[in-house]
Amino acid sequence: MVFAVYYRPDLREAAWDFKRRYGAVDLSCNDKFTHVFIFGGDGTLLEAIRRYPCVLDSVVVHLGLGRFNFYRSAQLTIPVDDAVRRVLENNYDVLELSTLDAGGCIALNEVSVYRREPGKMLNFAIRTDEGEVVGRADGIIVSTPHGTSGYVVSTFGPVVDYRADVIVVSFVAPYTLYLRPLVLASKSVEIEINEETVLVCDGRAASTGRYFKISKGQRRLRLAVFGEFQFLDRVAERLRSL
Repeated sequence: MVFAVYYRPDLREAAWDFKRRYGAVDLSCNDKFTHVFIFGGDGTLLEAIRRYPCVLDSVVVHLGLGRFNFYRSAQLTIPVDDAVRRVLENNYDVLELSTLDAGGCIALNEVSVYRREPGKMLNFAIRTDEGEVVGRADGIIVSTPHGTSGYVVSTFGPVVDYRADVIVVSFVAPYTLYLRPLVLASKSVEIEINEETVLVCDGRAASTGRYFKISKGQRRLRLAVFGEFQFLDRVAERLRSL
């Protein structure tokens, strides 16, 4: 086994000690590794995926050292040595979590679309293989099932079981009253807007345009899980922390 590590800047010393003790390397898509250890929280994991998509080709061990730790490998934060021991003993399960692909931007939680200039609504059409929805809103959020307990809940959208093979679309301050969150089995969602807009991928601006196609990702996050992955407990914890 070969370990890579990606860390939050303030955890540099702990990460360097981990590299020294276990022969780990800094995360880079030029290196070969079997497991990536995340020293930080969910934001650190999302940044690792954004900067190094090859993370999705290995098993991720999320140590849960941040403020938000929905994706941590254990139900409670465990010591690094304990996590390494379990990995070396092959004493873990691998949970595969879906992603979204928006023109090369890979999102674990959600992809959002907004106007470049604040203060005006988007006029949009959303198309899937099931038909079309036209309306106006301040923004559009397209989410994975497990991502719904994050940003989507602020739009009164549903929390969806992470095992569902769906895409969730919700709307920020919709002007048209019939617009309600959509849970779709479609493989992709096409969004067309009549003006230049910004696409935001897991909280980071990724591109601009008037047309976006957001698809179920071909690659998944392969998360090492020690013990049970109790989804509703994690959702409740995440919502309490917002």
